Amino acid sequence: MLEVHELTKRYGATLAVDQLSFRAEPGRVLGFLGPNGAGKTTTLRTLLGLTLPTSGKATVGGQSYRSLSDPISQVGAVLEGPQFHPGRSGRNHLRMLAMAAGIPAGRVDELLRLVDLDSAGGKRVKGYSLGMRQRLSLAAALLGDPRALVLDEPANGLDPAGMAWLRVLLRDLAGDGRTVLISSHVLAEVAQTVDDVVIVNAGQLKYAGPLGALGDLEADFLRLTGV
Repeated sequence: MLEVHELTKRYGATLAVDQLSFRAEPGRVLGFLGPNGAGKTTTLRTLLGLTLPTSGKATVGGQSYRSLSDPISQVGAVLEGPQFHPGRSGRNHLRMLAMAAGIPAGRVDELLRLVDLDSAGGKRVKGYSLGMRQRLSLAAALLGDPRALVLDEPANGLDPAGMAWLRVLLRDLAGDGRTVLISSHVLAEVAQTVDDVVIVNAGQLKYAGPLGALGDLEADFLRLTGV
């Protein structure tokens, strides 16, 4: 389980996250929604130990990320920003990560097949499309067979077929009992994928609950965020 409890984060005079609380449960996909600047990225970075909270907490399985004894087996993540050396092949990128984590090399080819990059694994990452890089990032997040996933805009760069593939994969991962949290602004895609929704604006919680409790996701999103 992933939990954010009364999380507050300030950067000087800027209040990025304000007393935010929600849970992402095992076996379910949670959509984390909000306009740009709503505090989503700060929340995810705090959950993953990349940013320290001003107050409150964000935990993975009841512990802070920095306290986890074997984090790669407990949570995998895809955040925005460069994650690859452009001169390395996709396969070599994953092999280096696997070696550092003590994961058998055979896991790499297994994951390349899973994300449909087996035929492109020998190519340099600099020649990958945005969608291919997203798939490679997802493979890296799954290296340790984690019980939770934190994915920031995972459908970014995917074509319609790729988005359909991702939707099935995320549902399958949740079906295995994993906790899946996806941050997104693509409301139509979220509506076809998630079980639960958390909507934030200006760092504050506006809604947390089942997707089905919202009558019209887009209209309610606009109403709650004022976008």
